Amino acid sequence: MNKGMLLGLIKQTGTPVYKVVSEINDMGIPMTTSTFYKGLNNKREFKANEIVALSKVVNLNREEVMDIFFKEMVS
Repeated sequence: MNKGMLLGLIKQTGTPVYKVVSEINDMGIPMTTSTFYKGLNNKREFKANEIVALSKVVNLNREEVMDIFFKEMVS
């Protein structure tokens, strides 16, 4: 999990984390701000549907998704 990259990309959008989480919920994926930060701090893994929703909300491309969520698993 590349926490810094994800937070940096979220900051570039100018959208606060709570709004990102709200938009994920609007997509039908239940998530709290606490759940988001637990995933960010490696206290839980993001589920596949959460990653898909997050990538849409933050407008992540495929390479960014791989670098943020899967780099450690495959390297």
